[in-house]
Amino acid sequence: MKLISLLDHLAATPPAGGAAPRRALLQQLGRAAVAALPLGLGAALPAAAETKDTSLDAVSQLLLLERLVSAFYTRALAVNGLIPAAQAPDFQRILRHQNQHVALLTQALQDGGAILPPMPAFDFSGQRNVAANPVLFPNVLSVYDDFLALAQQLEDLSVRLYKGQVFNIAYDAKLYKAALRIHAVEAEHSAHVRGLRRSRGATVKNWPSSTDAAIARPAGAQALATAATGGEENLLHERLAGATVPFPTILNVFRLTFVSDESIAEAFDEPISSAAAQAALSLFF
Repeated sequence: MKLISLLDHLAATPPAGGAAPRRALLQQLGRAAVAALPLGLGAALPAAAETKDTSLDAVSQLLLLERLVSAFYTRALAVNGLIPAAQAPDFQRILRHQNQHVALLTQALQDGGAILPPMPAFDFSGQRNVAANPVLFPNVLSVYDDFLALAQQLEDLSVRLYKGQVFNIAYDAKLYKAALRIHAVEAEHSAHVRGLRRSRGATVKNWPSSTDAAIARPAGAQALATAATGGEENLLHERLAGATVPFPTILNVFRLTFVSDESIAEAFDEPISSAAAQAALSLFF
Protein backbone atom coordinates (compact mmCIF):
# COMPACT_ATOMS: atom_id res chain seq x y z
CA MET A 1 0.00 0.00 0.00
CA LYS A 2 1.29 3.47 -0.82
CA LEU A 3 1.97 5.46 2.31
CA ILE A 4 0.42 8.57 0.84
CA SER A 5 -2.99 6.88 0.80
CA LEU A 6 -2.87 6.77 4.60
CA LEU A 7 -2.59 10.53 4.95
CA ASP A 8 -6.09 11.61 3.98
CA HIS A 9 -7.52 11.38 7.47
CA LEU A 10 -4.49 13.02 9.06
CA ALA A 11 -4.59 15.89 6.58
CA ALA A 12 -8.35 16.37 6.71
CA THR A 13 -9.04 16.23 10.44
CA PRO A 14 -9.06 19.70 12.02
CA PRO A 15 -7.61 20.23 15.48
CA ALA A 16 -9.97 19.34 18.27
CA GLY A 17 -12.34 22.09 19.24
CA GLY A 18 -12.41 23.90 15.91
CA ALA A 19 -10.29 26.74 14.61
CA ALA A 20 -7.87 28.63 16.80
CA PRO A 21 -9.68 31.17 18.98
CA ARG A 22 -9.18 34.86 18.28
CA ARG A 23 -7.63 35.61 21.64
CA ALA A 24 -5.03 32.86 21.15
CA LEU A 25 -4.06 33.63 17.58
CA LEU A 26 -3.69 37.34 18.19
CA GLN A 27 -2.50 37.26 21.77
CA GLN A 28 -0.86 40.57 22.77
CA LEU A 29 -2.17 42.23 19.60
CA GLY A 30 -5.30 44.37 19.65
CA ARG A 31 -7.72 43.54 16.86
CA ALA A 32 -7.77 47.10 15.57
CA ALA A 33 -4.00 47.18 15.40
CA VAL A 34 -3.85 43.83 13.61
CA ALA A 35 -6.38 44.86 10.99
CA ALA A 36 -4.08 47.68 9.99
CA LEU A 37 -0.94 45.55 9.71
CA PRO A 38 0.57 44.77 6.32
CA LEU A 39 0.38 40.98 6.13
CA GLY A 40 2.98 40.59 3.40
CA LEU A 41 6.03 38.89 4.83
CA GLY A 42 9.05 41.15 5.03
CA ALA A 43 6.96 44.23 5.83
CA ALA A 44 8.05 45.77 9.11
CA LEU A 45 5.53 46.10 11.92
CA PRO A 46 4.63 49.66 12.88
CA ALA A 47 6.44 50.72 16.04
CA ALA A 48 3.21 50.86 18.03
CA ALA A 49 2.38 47.27 17.12
CA GLU A 50 5.76 45.65 17.75
CA THR A 51 5.52 42.44 19.74
CA LYS A 52 7.43 39.25 20.37
CA ASP A 53 4.36 37.35 19.24
CA THR A 54 4.97 36.44 15.59
CA SER A 55 1.97 34.14 15.10
CA LEU A 56 0.31 36.40 12.55
CA ASP A 57 3.37 36.46 10.29
CA ALA A 58 3.90 32.72 10.79
CA VAL A 59 0.37 31.77 9.74
CA SER A 60 0.44 34.25 6.85
CA GLN A 61 3.66 32.81 5.47
CA LEU A 62 2.44 29.24 5.83
CA LEU A 63 -0.73 30.22 3.97
CA LEU A 64 1.38 31.71 1.17
CA LEU A 65 3.33 28.46 0.94
CA GLU A 66 0.20 26.31 0.83
CA ARG A 67 -1.43 28.54 -1.77
CA LEU A 68 1.70 28.26 -3.92
CA VAL A 69 1.91 24.47 -3.75
CA SER A 70 -1.84 24.10 -4.27
CA ALA A 71 -1.68 26.28 -7.39
CA PHE A 72 1.29 24.27 -8.71
CA TYR A 73 -0.48 20.92 -8.45
CA THR A 74 -3.74 22.37 -9.73
CA ARG A 75 -2.04 23.62 -12.90
CA ALA A 76 -0.02 20.43 -13.36
CA LEU A 77 -3.07 18.19 -13.10
CA ALA A 78 -4.85 20.36 -15.65
CA VAL A 79 -2.12 19.73 -18.27
CA ASN A 80 -3.20 16.77 -20.35
CA GLY A 81 -0.57 14.03 -20.29
CA LEU A 82 1.92 15.73 -18.00
CA ILE A 83 1.40 13.38 -15.04
CA PRO A 84 1.22 9.67 -15.97
CA ALA A 85 -2.17 8.09 -15.36
CA ALA A 86 -0.74 5.75 -12.73
CA GLN A 87 0.47 8.68 -10.61
CA ALA A 88 -2.42 11.08 -11.20
CA PRO A 89 -4.47 9.77 -8.22
CA ASP A 90 -1.49 10.33 -5.92
CA PHE A 91 -1.14 13.95 -6.95
CA GLN A 92 -4.89 14.44 -6.72
CA ARG A 93 -4.65 13.29 -3.09
CA ILE A 94 -1.69 15.57 -2.46
CA LEU A 95 -3.63 18.49 -3.95
CA ARG A 96 -6.59 17.65 -1.72
CA HIS A 97 -4.30 17.78 1.30
CA GLN A 98 -2.87 21.13 0.21
CA ASN A 99 -6.35 22.58 -0.24
CA GLN A 100 -7.30 21.40 3.24
CA HIS A 101 -4.22 23.12 4.64
CA VAL A 102 -5.15 26.32 2.81
CA ALA A 103 -8.66 26.16 4.25
CA LEU A 104 -7.42 25.59 7.82
CA LEU A 105 -4.90 28.44 7.75
CA THR A 106 -7.41 30.75 6.08
CA GLN A 107 -9.94 29.99 8.80
CA ALA A 108 -7.34 30.61 11.51
CA LEU A 109 -6.61 34.09 10.16
CA GLN A 110 -10.28 34.92 9.68
CA ASP A 111 -11.17 33.75 13.19
CA GLY A 112 -8.37 35.95 14.47
CA GLY A 113 -9.94 38.99 12.86
CA ALA A 114 -7.07 39.41 10.39
CA ILE A 115 -7.41 40.59 6.82
CA LEU A 116 -6.42 37.83 4.41
CA PRO A 117 -3.40 38.57 2.21
CA PRO A 118 -4.35 38.85 -1.47
CA MET A 119 -3.77 35.81 -3.66
CA PRO A 120 -0.55 36.26 -5.66
CA ALA A 121 -0.43 35.66 -9.41
CA PHE A 122 1.91 32.66 -9.27
CA ASP A 123 4.35 32.17 -12.15
CA PHE A 124 6.06 28.77 -12.04
CA SER A 125 8.58 29.69 -14.72
CA GLY A 126 10.34 31.92 -12.22
CA GLN A 127 9.93 34.94 -14.48
CA ARG A 128 7.68 36.56 -11.89
CA ASN A 129 5.12 37.49 -14.56
CA VAL A 130 7.65 39.59 -16.50
CA ALA A 131 8.41 38.18 -19.95
CA ALA A 132 11.83 39.85 -20.08
CA ASN A 133 13.02 38.02 -16.95
CA PRO A 134 15.02 34.80 -17.36
CA VAL A 135 13.25 31.47 -17.01
CA LEU A 136 14.41 29.86 -13.79
CA PHE A 137 12.27 26.71 -13.86
CA PRO A 138 11.91 25.57 -17.49
CA ASN A 139 9.47 22.86 -18.52
CA VAL A 140 8.02 22.28 -15.05
CA LEU A 141 4.50 22.23 -16.52
CA SER A 142 5.40 20.34 -19.69
CA VAL A 143 8.02 17.69 -18.80
CA TYR A 144 7.20 15.19 -16.04
CA ASP A 145 10.74 14.85 -14.67
CA ASP A 146 11.07 18.64 -14.44
CA PHE A 147 7.68 18.80 -12.73
CA LEU A 148 8.83 16.21 -10.18
CA ALA A 149 12.07 18.07 -9.53
CA LEU A 150 10.23 21.27 -8.64
CA ALA A 151 7.61 19.34 -6.66
CA GLN A 152 10.41 17.80 -4.59
CA GLN A 153 11.95 21.17 -3.81
CA LEU A 154 8.60 22.69 -2.85
CA GLU A 155 7.73 19.74 -0.61
CA ASP A 156 11.18 19.81 1.03
CA LEU A 157 10.71 23.53 1.62
CA SER A 158 7.29 22.87 3.14
CA VAL A 159 8.70 20.46 5.70
CA ARG A 160 11.44 22.89 6.72
CA LEU A 161 9.15 25.90 6.93
CA TYR A 162 6.57 24.17 9.12
CA LYS A 163 9.34 23.01 11.44
CA GLY A 164 10.64 26.57 11.66
CA GLN A 165 7.31 28.34 12.09
CA VAL A 166 5.65 25.88 14.46
CA PHE A 167 7.53 27.42 17.39
CA ASN A 168 5.99 30.80 16.64
CA ILE A 169 2.50 29.42 17.27
CA ALA A 170 3.42 26.98 20.04
CA TYR A 171 1.47 28.91 22.72
CA ASP A 172 -1.79 28.17 20.84
CA ALA A 173 -2.35 24.47 21.53
CA LYS A 174 -4.94 23.93 18.79
CA LEU A 175 -3.05 25.68 16.04
CA TYR A 176 0.21 24.11 17.23
CA LYS A 177 -1.21 20.59 16.98
CA ALA A 178 -2.64 21.33 13.55
CA ALA A 179 0.74 22.58 12.31
CA LEU A 180 2.50 19.47 13.62
CA ARG A 181 -0.01 17.26 11.82
CA ILE A 182 0.52 19.19 8.60
CA HIS A 183 4.30 18.94 9.04
CA ALA A 184 3.98 15.14 9.12
CA VAL A 185 1.82 15.13 5.99
CA GLU A 186 4.25 17.39 4.12
CA ALA A 187 7.10 15.05 5.06
CA GLU A 188 5.22 12.13 3.52
CA HIS A 189 4.57 14.19 0.39
CA SER A 190 8.29 14.89 0.14
CA ALA A 191 9.19 11.22 0.60
CA HIS A 192 6.65 10.13 -2.00
CA VAL A 193 7.82 12.60 -4.65
CA ARG A 194 11.44 11.69 -3.96
CA GLY A 195 10.57 8.01 -4.39
CA LEU A 196 8.93 8.75 -7.72
CA ARG A 197 12.06 10.57 -8.89
CA ARG A 198 14.30 7.72 -7.79
CA SER A 199 12.10 5.22 -9.66
CA ARG A 200 12.78 7.27 -12.79
CA GLY A 201 16.54 7.17 -12.37
CA ALA A 202 17.27 10.24 -10.25
CA THR A 203 19.98 9.87 -7.62
CA VAL A 204 17.94 10.81 -4.59
CA LYS A 205 16.87 9.27 -1.31
CA ASN A 206 13.39 9.40 0.20
CA TRP A 207 14.72 12.03 2.59
CA PRO A 208 17.18 14.92 2.09
CA SER A 209 20.73 13.63 1.90
CA SER A 210 24.14 14.94 0.96
CA THR A 211 24.29 12.09 -1.56
CA ASP A 212 21.31 13.44 -3.53
CA ALA A 213 22.26 14.63 -6.98
CA ALA A 214 21.85 18.39 -7.22
CA ILE A 215 18.92 19.67 -9.27
CA ALA A 216 20.41 21.86 -12.00
CA ARG A 217 19.03 25.41 -11.82
CA PRO A 218 20.15 28.84 -13.05
CA ALA A 219 21.97 30.94 -10.47
CA GLY A 220 18.86 33.06 -9.98
CA ALA A 221 17.01 30.07 -8.56
CA GLN A 222 19.59 29.34 -5.85
CA ALA A 223 17.29 30.68 -3.13
CA LEU A 224 14.97 27.72 -3.67
CA ALA A 225 17.76 25.14 -3.48
CA THR A 226 19.06 26.73 -0.29
CA ALA A 227 15.60 26.85 1.24
CA ALA A 228 14.72 23.30 0.24
CA THR A 229 17.75 21.41 1.54
CA GLY A 230 20.36 23.88 2.76
CA GLY A 231 21.88 22.96 6.12
CA GLU A 232 21.05 19.26 5.95
CA GLU A 233 24.69 18.46 6.76
CA ASN A 234 24.14 19.72 10.32
CA LEU A 235 25.29 17.25 12.98
CA LEU A 236 24.38 19.29 16.06
CA HIS A 237 20.86 19.10 17.41
CA GLU A 238 19.78 20.70 20.65
CA ARG A 239 17.80 19.07 23.44
CA LEU A 240 17.72 22.42 25.25
CA ALA A 241 18.88 25.86 24.19
CA GLY A 242 22.64 25.61 23.92
CA ALA A 243 22.77 21.94 24.94
CA THR A 244 23.41 19.61 22.04
CA VAL A 245 22.64 15.89 21.98
CA PRO A 246 25.83 13.75 21.72
CA PHE A 247 24.33 11.33 19.21
CA PRO A 248 27.53 9.59 18.13
CA THR A 249 28.48 8.86 21.75
CA ILE A 250 25.00 7.72 22.83
CA LEU A 251 24.37 5.53 19.82
CA ASN A 252 27.82 3.94 19.83
CA VAL A 253 27.53 3.06 23.52
CA PHE A 254 24.04 1.56 23.42
CA ARG A 255 24.19 -0.12 20.01
CA LEU A 256 27.90 -0.94 20.05
CA THR A 257 28.08 0.08 16.42
CA PHE A 258 29.49 2.97 14.48
CA VAL A 259 26.98 5.60 13.36
CA SER A 260 28.17 7.70 10.46
CA ASP A 261 27.96 11.47 10.46
CA GLU A 262 25.90 11.20 7.28
CA SER A 263 23.29 9.07 9.03
CA ILE A 264 23.01 11.52 11.91
CA ALA A 265 22.67 14.45 9.54
CA GLU A 266 19.95 12.70 7.54
CA ALA A 267 17.93 11.79 10.63
CA PHE A 268 16.58 15.30 11.22
CA ASP A 269 14.65 17.90 9.28
CA GLU A 270 16.30 21.31 9.51
CA PRO A 271 14.08 24.34 10.23
CA ILE A 272 14.37 27.36 7.99
CA SER A 273 14.16 31.06 8.76
CA SER A 274 11.25 33.14 7.55
CA ALA A 275 13.60 35.33 5.52
CA ALA A 276 15.17 32.40 3.65
CA ALA A 277 11.77 30.90 2.98
CA GLN A 278 10.42 34.20 1.72
CA ALA A 279 13.33 34.56 -0.69
CA ALA A 280 12.40 31.21 -2.21
CA LEU A 281 8.65 31.84 -2.29
CA SER A 282 9.17 35.22 -3.93
CA LEU A 283 10.68 33.54 -6.99
CA PHE A 284 7.17 32.58 -8.06
CA PHE A 285 5.30 35.89 -8.04
